[in-house]
Amino acid sequence: MTQSILEQYGPRDAMEYDVVVVGGGPAGLSAAIKIKQLAAEKGTEVSVCVLEKGGEPGAHILSGAVMDPKALTELFPNWKEMGAP
Repeated sequence: MTQSILEQYGPRDAMEYDVVVVGGGPAGLSAAIKIKQLAAEKGTEVSVCVLEKGGEPGAHILSGAVMDPKALTELFPNWKEMGAP
């Protein structure tokens, strides 16, 4: 059976990551950002993938949400200067 599937569709593509975060809501996005920040502080490169079932990251939770910017300020202290809305 496996051989017939391979003959019909070909081999699957595969991508390898150091970290895979499931869910693009506030916790998942925060985790991915913090991991990249920590790696940059150490001068290392880390590949991070965020899997989200919505059409874009945060689509299910962040659409039109009113949130306390405390967590955003902890991740990006200069987010206002960066031009974030």
